[in-house]
Amino acid sequence: MPQSAEFVTPFAEVALSNITRDYPYAAHHVAGSPADIVDPREKNPAFANSFDWHSSVHMHYLLVTLLSTETAQSEPWRNEAITVLTSHLSSENLTAEAKFLREHPTWERPYGWAWAVELVRALRASEEPQLRNLAPGAEVLAETVFDLTVAWLPHMPEPVRHGIHPNTAFGLRRILLGARLLGRHDVVDAIAASARRCFADDHSWNFVQERSGQDFLSPGLCEADLMAEILTPDELAVWLPGFLSELTPESPALSPVEVLDPTDGYQSHLYGLGLSVAASIMRLAPRLLRIAGDSGNLVLADRTRGFLTRVDALMAPGLEAAVSDEYMASHWVATFAWEVLELKKD
Repeated sequence: MPQSAEFVTPFAEVALSNITRDYPYAAHHVAGSPADIVDPREKNPAFANSFDWHSSVHMHYLLVTLLSTETAQSEPWRNEAITVLTSHLSSENLTAEAKFLREHPTWERPYGWAWAVELVRALRASEEPQLRNLAPGAEVLAETVFDLTVAWLPHMPEPVRHGIHPNTAFGLRRILLGARLLGRHDVVDAIAASARRCFADDHSWNFVQERSGQDFLSPGLCEADLMAEILTPDELAVWLPGFLSELTPESPALSPVEVLDPTDGYQSHLYGLGLSVAASIMRLAPRLLRIAGDSGNLVLADRTRGFLTRVDALMAPGLEAAVSDEYMASHWVATFAWEVLELKKD
């Protein structure tokens, strides 16, 4: 399996191409009158590119992240990337983006919200001073997401469990991590309470029924990822093996994806599914092995090591699609590919 450093330049070139490409663009806005039919950049001056808002946000996040790698320091695309990011992620633009979210409090919930928080986290952590200097002006975006999250969760009767953008667990986990970093304890507490309410009693998730034909997330593994951040070690030692008790290395959920028509935007979600499942396995396996070691559960340890043998095959289709000429995949898949490559490196 290739190493992450090999993908820095290909992924950066894809990300830079995406965030400077205005069309095709799917705005996903509800028009209240003819006055709302305007150039997307008037409503979303930073993120009206890369096919849709959430893909733009996480392509900016990816490029910010890649610029902190050692490989990026001498690459010819570096200066252009910094210039574009500095222009797009200006305080003025991100204030306008935050204002739009406040005016449309259910839009991009929670998937786009989650990537907005990840972007702010990446700016704060950047090794590039020009990008790190953007973080204070970007925090309005994260704070807006935090406020919207706290307002939303008390009115959420049930979690969304399917494997696409509205998935509750995927979004809440990333918002939670950002809230911890930025000291929003009210958000952390609200997410923890909602996660316990929605998921604490779940057990024996049926992984045989995964996957659906347009998933890019595993509902079961997204839930496990979130609860691994919420539960105490003692609670997790009981909950996690019980929840994953039906998952085996041979489960359909851990088999490589097959995309028959890469021009079909929904079907191409499956590329991301293989990558996101691989990333979840990489995050959860150390916890499972620790639980198995503490409890002397050799069966759990063997099963977990079996999960890890599936990772490379799960990744392979998505790694190829991330840098392909097919825009339905290349406008977004590289972010998911980079995440799992970095997890494998660690």
